[in-house]
Formats: sequence, C-alpha cells, structure tokens
Amino acid sequence: MNVADLKASLQAFYDEYDDIGVSVYAILKDQDNTAPVKLDIEADALGGLKALFIQSLRDNISDRDELPLLNLSSSDERLDAVYVYDLEIPEELAALETVIAQDNLPLLDLNDQSLSSIKALLIEIGNNVGQMVLYKTMAPVNIFGRMSFFLKKAATRLEKINDEFLRVSAGFQMLRINGSLLVIDLETLERSFGFHDVIKKEAALGVTAIESISLIENPEVLHELLDDVKYARRLTKIARSSPVLKAGVSNENILRFCQTFPNLSGRIRFNEGQDKIVLDTKVSQDLLIKLLMDDFLTSELTNLHYASVAKDSVDEEEPQGDLQGN
Repeated sequence: MNVADLKASLQAFYDEYDDIGVSVYAILKDQDNTAPVKLDIEADALGGLKALFIQSLRDNISDRDELPLLNLSSSDERLDAVYVYDLEIPEELAALETVIAQDNLPLLDLNDQSLSSIKALLIEIGNNVGQMVLYKTMAPVNIFGRMSFFLKKAATRLEKINDEFLRVSAGFQMLRINGSLLVIDLETLERSFGFHDVIKKEAALGVTAIESISLIENPEVLHELLDDVKYARRLTKIARSSPVLKAGVSNENILRFCQTFPNLSGRIRFNEGQDKIVLDTKVSQDLLIKLLMDDFLTSELTNLHYASVAKDSVDEEEPQGDLQGN
C-alpha cells in the first residue's frame, strides 16, 4: 500500500457516506481473551460518531499534502508518519480483523460491566462492499463513573448526571483498511499490546546480523539493548533494512568511514588491532545503529555532511503490508 492507494481507499468511503454504517465494539480490561464485545448505541449517536471519525480520517490522512508512509520494521521515528504494520500481530490487535469477519459478536452487558472496564474502542465503518476499523484507546479521563459528580445544562438550570458516561474524541491510534494495519500513533503502540515482546524478537535478528559481520569487539552489549524498546525498534531496522548490510559494505570501508566522517571521527573507539569497533558508551551504540542505517550523508551538490534519520529512498518500492504482517 502506498499513499495514493490509502487515500483512494478512504475516498471510496467518503463517496458512499450516506450508505455506510457504523458499529462500535469494546475491548475490556482484565479478561482472559481479547475478544471484542459490541456496544448497543442509539442511531442518532452512531450517526454523530460516523461524522466525527470520517472527519478525523480526512484531517489526519486525506487532506495532508505531505504524508510519509513507512514500514514499521524500518521506521525512522518520525512522529508525523503513518506506519504499515509489517511485524507479527499481537493477539489484541487481531481483534480488528475479528469485528470484520464476524457479525454475531455478543453485546456488552451494562448491568454486569462498568464503562470503566473498557480498554479500547473499535469503530467499524462500512457496508457490504467494504469495511475499515479504527482502534481507539480509552484513557481513564474519558470515562466518568458514578463516584464523581457531574452536572449538565437542562433548559435554564443544571441537572445532575446520574449514571456513567463516555467522552469520545476524534483521535485514534490505528486503522485497519484493505487488509493492511496502519499505525497512526507510534508512541501508543510502543506502550501497549505486548508490542515490546514482538519487537524484541525481531530486534534479536538485527543483533545476529551485526554479529555475523564480526565488526564489533564486544557484541554482548547489543543483547543488553534488547530490553529497551527504543533500541529494540532501532535494531529491528538493522535486520530488515540496513543499507550497509544489504550492500555488503566491507568492514574495512566501514572502519575507514568511522575514522574520516566528521560526525564519527573521534567518537567511536577501536580495539588494539584497529579492526573492530568497541561499544563502550551509549553514544557509540547510537552511532553504530545510525552508521548501519546509513544515516550519515554527504550532499553531492554542496559536499556538506549531514546526519539524517528521515530518508525516503527514491530507489525502493513503496511499503506494503497486511494484517498478517507479511
């Protein structure tokens, strides 16, 4: 899926606005499985939710002139980008597929469950032709329970609200559309869904790839980084999309580059034989990852040197992905 495909897919829903419906499902806290339950919502409220989220899709995706669309496995941490989820899908996120595949999911029993038990909402929008699902986390500040005291405007006076209620804002964190799972809010993904376990497994492949070229004197340091989700995600990029490893750049050339490029010279140490890198500081660990991702550039036009994380290659195809992480 590329940006044009994504916008075209959304436009099909805009064009059929009057004929598409909305269903809302909840994922509950503290349950053994992540099977969603359906919320029974009145028709007028559903119409309002449809308008709210269709406008949110326009604002966050369709109306944006610049919209980076990147594979999650090779993400460069741009917070304004949309990421195609191309890794193993955690069980909780598989619920997005469940609400599309099944029409007979049970209703949430409001006599048995408090609204405070809702962890996330799944907003399914579509018709018999096609559906999309938005994943929206529900923060505690959006769930108002019976223990608090709230007033609402009623004609010329204020009246007490006697029951629980939800505040639903327009934001959402993920979108499932046309078989692809798109991440809108990367920070939320990193904090949730058992994502660290998924990314740690992928990152271990990155460490193995680095060890295979025998460039590092003390590669055990890289294994220690796997428990830090920030570094784990960066190491995942190494396994999947390191331009240096893909091009088979020799260790000799890598070491020479470390000695001569302005941002690296003097900041990375070598062993006594000067044939391997020693990772003895956080700075050197960061620089190694940037080095293997080819983030240190020289402009052919000005001959100036840059360290650039965000690089949209003109040589590669657009990212592709589906809900199975293929």
